[in-house]
Amino acid sequence: MRDRCAEKEAYWREVVRRQEESGRGVRRFCREEGISEASFYGWRRELQRRDRKEKRSTAVDGGGACPSPFVALRVVPESTSVIEIVHPRGYIVRAPAHVDSDALRKVLAALDSVEEG
Repeated sequence: MRDRCAEKEAYWREVVRRQEESGRGVRRFCREEGISEASFYGWRRELQRRDRKEKRSTAVDGGGACPSPFVALRVVPESTSVIEIVHPRGYIVRAPAHVDSDALRKVLAALDSVEEG
């Protein structure tokens, strides 16, 4: 399922790119390409939303080379010195504030690779 969604997203990114580069208006482009105008607008809006979300994630993680899908990072009461990371799927990772960063990266990468049920 995930591959199919990735393929569909790649297809629509290519369609939107071609339309932008064509110099034709959306209506004309869609008519000439045999594409539903409503689908084009819906996907363009969805891709813009995904790009904004990705940009926010990259800004939160410091703009590193590998943007993270995690949405929250906070240090819970200072007396405990615990880092809590909340994943969009509901996973919660708690670690001491002085945790080894490589070990934490491995844990987060493992969570990224977990397939949805």
